[in-house]
Amino acid sequence: MEFDTIVAISTPIGTGGIGIVRISGKNAFDIAERIIRSKKYNTVKDIPIRYAALVDVYDGDEFIDEAILIKFKSPHSYTGEDVIEIQSHGGLVVLKRIVETAIKNGARHAMPGEFTKRAFLNGRLDLSQAEAVIDIINSKTRLLQQNAAKQLKGLLSQKIEEITQLLLNLVASIEASIDFSEHEVDEISHSEILSIIDAALAKIEKLEKSYETGKAIKSGIYTVIVGRPNVGKSSLLNRLLKEEKAIVTDIPGTTRDVIEEVLDIEGIPIILADTAGVRKTDDIVEKIGVKKTLESIERSDLVLFMVESSGILQDDLEIFEAIKNKRFIVIVNKIDKEVNISQDDIKRVFGKEGIFISVEHDKNLELVEKAIANEVLSQNLESQDSVLITNLRHKELLLKAKEFLLSAKENLYTVPLDILSIDIRNALDSLYQITGRNVTEDMVDRIFSMFCIGK
Repeated sequence: MEFDTIVAISTPIGTGGIGIVRISGKNAFDIAERIIRSKKYNTVKDIPIRYAALVDVYDGDEFIDEAILIKFKSPHSYTGEDVIEIQSHGGLVVLKRIVETAIKNGARHAMPGEFTKRAFLNGRLDLSQAEAVIDIINSKTRLLQQNAAKQLKGLLSQKIEEITQLLLNLVASIEASIDFSEHEVDEISHSEILSIIDAALAKIEKLEKSYETGKAIKSGIYTVIVGRPNVGKSSLLNRLLKEEKAIVTDIPGTTRDVIEEVLDIEGIPIILADTAGVRKTDDIVEKIGVKKTLESIERSDLVLFMVESSGILQDDLEIFEAIKNKRFIVIVNKIDKEVNISQDDIKRVFGKEGIFISVEHDKNLELVEKAIANEVLSQNLESQDSVLITNLRHKELLLKAKEFLLSAKENLYTVPLDILSIDIRNALDSLYQITGRNVTEDMVDRIFSMFCIGK
């Protein structure tokens, strides 16, 4: 497969010590020949492959910059094509000049994600690995980076391959039973078909269920701190963030608006929201704050519900009515002062145990972070063979494959084998789309359009 030659800046736009311009395509070496001069080598073609050569970059007779040039020969490059990387000084003007000069000499500007798209089309990466690249680039936490790295190395592809091999073998056995029924070929039994379908379903469901955790580490968990006024919500926010983000006073109703900050807990981005205390009030501004609190509860993924150790009041019970259908953690604050409630009381009233803390004295705050992580993480992500689904496209295709297999299972004893194999083939088709073995050109274009230019 041949493409024209593309060029783009591959490092972030801005000022830095080094910036990289990448040229990829069948004419990459020829274009470099026209804009590069070297004191050590007569031509670019004389520079060894994968050797860092000190060169000068020129636009015609005008010197642009001193740089390092590295050649990558097809198919041993990121894109699978001939690639030139020019590592110049990192100013935006100089990088743009190098790109413009390459374009004047036969390249065109790359589209978003086009380098990685070529890697996919040239067989260097499958589609799920290519999609992992954007997760690595956009990773905001170590956990997301680790998961994306596993996917880039092919762990998700491997797990999809395990499922497809089960189903391919099943289809082959069914077809052998049909085509050679009159010969000495053992016909596959219904119990064997059922066993293989169940094995494939178990693997699919394990991957599909990992999406909630995958979504959490990718997009973050919107976590709202709620409670009546002066229960310690703003103080808890400040302690968890380890900086003073919210104003704290002894005056009830100090927090009038929702304050949001991002906290990293065990690799999970927690979007932490401190809210106005919920109570009945005649203060117009405070009423608006309470309304915003209720709206934040509605869109929350997790609620940190704070009460005081001095006792549970009617206001607490009314707040609980607003959060009881959400995922929530009960936090009992001010245990350094009056304690009139027990763990049994908390469990009886709110249906689960609480975490007893003192924000003022930093007591048991680590238990709050641990509880948040436990609410979100559903599996051991440190395991080398564990990978999460973080892409909605993958989840939807897994659900499609699951539906086809459930249909085959339901119809196992009522339809002929050749009809049954249609559902199994449709399940295979859905799984193939995850890795790109059976995907439309429009889908490929849509996926890579979400990448940045230069990647």
